[in-house]
Amino acid sequence: MRPLFLSAVFGFQLSICVIPVSASDKKDFDREIARQKRELDDLRDRLQAEQKELEQLREKKVSALGTLEKISGNIKHTEQYLSKLEATEETLNKSLGAVRQDMSDIENRIQERNAVMAKRVRTLFITGGPDRMVLMGWESGHGDFMRKVFFMKRVLRYDRSLVEAGREDAALKRRAAEKLDGRIAELDSFRAHKSKEKETYNRARKEQERHLSEIQSDETSKQEALKELEENARLITEIIAALEKRRKEEMARNKKATVLESGSRYCLPVEGEVVSKYGLQYHSTLKTTTKNLGIEIRGTPGTPVRAAVSGEVALITRIPGYGMGVIMDNGSDIFTIYANLAGIKVRQGDKVKTCQDLGTVSVEAGQVYFEVRKGTKTLDPSAWLKSGGK
Repeated sequence: MRPLFLSAVFGFQLSICVIPVSASDKKDFDREIARQKRELDDLRDRLQAEQKELEQLREKKVSALGTLEKISGNIKHTEQYLSKLEATEETLNKSLGAVRQDMSDIENRIQERNAVMAKRVRTLFITGGPDRMVLMGWESGHGDFMRKVFFMKRVLRYDRSLVEAGREDAALKRRAAEKLDGRIAELDSFRAHKSKEKETYNRARKEQERHLSEIQSDETSKQEALKELEENARLITEIIAALEKRRKEEMARNKKATVLESGSRYCLPVEGEVVSKYGLQYHSTLKTTTKNLGIEIRGTPGTPVRAAVSGEVALITRIPGYGMGVIMDNGSDIFTIYANLAGIKVRQGDKVKTCQDLGTVSVEAGQVYFEVRKGTKTLDPSAWLKSGGK
């Protein structure tokens, strides 16, 4: 009888040590869903603002190049928004699966605990209950009475732990059931919302693609856009020429000339793919070959944009065709231009070190324009970076 009774006791001990997986051991879907929904809201707000701006551009009949760039950006952001809708639905689905798995784990623990308790009741019935074991301690030659009391206290502690664990699991089950119902309702609501949003923005994207195609096929609009590209290049050259003149005047007033820092530790302004190279390149928006004076590097909006090499901030201004930018005097007649920036962190006159943050990639562009000039002459930025300024 004794081995049977003790095996029931120690069987309890093993069974009640089943520890539920904590929430910290699983992916925090609530936080991830909230983050993705914030991104969706930001993307939708940007799309709506872009669409209003496009309508204003059409009414005012402003430059073809500006309209083309806005339409292309709107199409790209629409695709990002539709892709984000799909990703958010997938995350909601995964979170629903995680809640169902939690429910299953709780049910398994409850069933396991019930099976252990049933086994114990059956064992105690067969042995006649623990009281007989305790009473045997009063009889001579039947073992240590205090040891039996010790074992009985352990059994009582296990009983208490079983009851407490059962109450905790019951509460967990109620909360999990409520969360499951809420997550199912949230997913159903999101699917209905996604369906409407996809219909709306797919229609808007097709309209923008149609308008883009019309402009691209119109030779007059294309020539206007090409002229604007040339005009932008001329304006940048004028800016650099003015800065070069200012630098020479300062040198004439006995200001010491700065020297370009040369070496291999030059920084690519932002880590990403070079989507537009220097020189004669095919312009995907204009559907023709144009001359690029710099390079464009794809970057995630908000990513830091760094100084390629040390120098002094010569000017912070709007770069024609490329939004807000920073022009740096790097010494030895070298100027570097960084455009499509947001959150600019430097000021005119600041001394900047190699790889120091200048600002971030703008949300509107999603890429950084980088140009290198020796005086007013343009250099290939990619080759210049690799050579370390040589």
